[in-house]
Amino acid sequence: MIDPRQIAAGIVGAVDWQTEVSGFCRCPGESLHTHPTGKKDCRVSVDGAPTIYCFHSSCEAAVAGANRALRRAIGGSPWEIVLPGGKILRSGDILQTGGVVLPREVIRARATGSGLNLVEQMDLESLRVLALRFKPELFAKFHWPFAQILSDSPLLVADRDADEQFRTWLRLWPAHCHVWIGDVYSSGRPEHRTHFRPVADWYQIGPVMGNFTCGSAFKPGSFQRSNANCDGTRFLVVESDTLKKDEIGAVFAYMNNRLHFNLHAIIDTAGKSLHGWFDAPNNRLIETRLKAVLHVFGCDPKLFTYSQPVRVPGAYRDGKLQRIVWLKN
Repeated sequence: MIDPRQIAAGIVGAVDWQTEVSGFCRCPGESLHTHPTGKKDCRVSVDGAPTIYCFHSSCEAAVAGANRALRRAIGGSPWEIVLPGGKILRSGDILQTGGVVLPREVIRARATGSGLNLVEQMDLESLRVLALRFKPELFAKFHWPFAQILSDSPLLVADRDADEQFRTWLRLWPAHCHVWIGDVYSSGRPEHRTHFRPVADWYQIGPVMGNFTCGSAFKPGSFQRSNANCDGTRFLVVESDTLKKDEIGAVFAYMNNRLHFNLHAIIDTAGKSLHGWFDAPNNRLIETRLKAVLHVFGCDPKLFTYSQPVRVPGAYRDGKLQRIVWLKN
């Protein structure tokens, strides 16, 4: 049996193996990088769905081509690696952080229950492991503490009053949108129709109808906050119940600067968390992959349900103003 690490080295060159199945390598598209290349910017993993991953985006086409070659070469021959302690890692298995082996049979079962095909599920499992390996570097490389977020805002809005905060946030929405604003239970009955209004109406009313909104607009006439009533105009709101304000900024910076998801605003919820408002993914596979990675980083996967309530700026929470602290120009 051919060692998959030898196959990987034949495609990417010398690999600085950090574990039995993962190491740093030279990016296949390094010449295309538009920013300086660090020694740890590109990683190759040979377990699960073998993957070359680079932090740069300008090399995307070259990395995709190398990944196709890597997966064809490794996928065409069965292999086994003996891990420390005598565990056997087979082709299709995934070595998780901590040395736990996720068997290929489990991956097949998950694929059956998820609606993904086997290759997609293997890729997803590998992506989770890569995200776990990268997580410590994320907070070091993309460190963006709360004080820096405030000072970096292209538009200085944090000190605006409640009405101005609310109306500034409304400008994120296209004029035709119907937006829900209310409390968590202001939904589901015909009398709740007043919480679903056009943006122009909310300009006149202000944020008096509740502390919450959604990342999605709704169909005219809606009175129930549900995915079925979303009209397709939406933002992805990213937040975490476990990461501190000085930590979640790293996730926002990574998404905006490396993954190129357009960051529109960051909202201080007047609690422990910040909410980042991004353009939503434009296809199912990208959304599924991003959801898996963000969950590993510590973000709340429920917000990929676009009818999930989130804090609206301009309203007060326990006497503190929910406010925009970073706004794109």
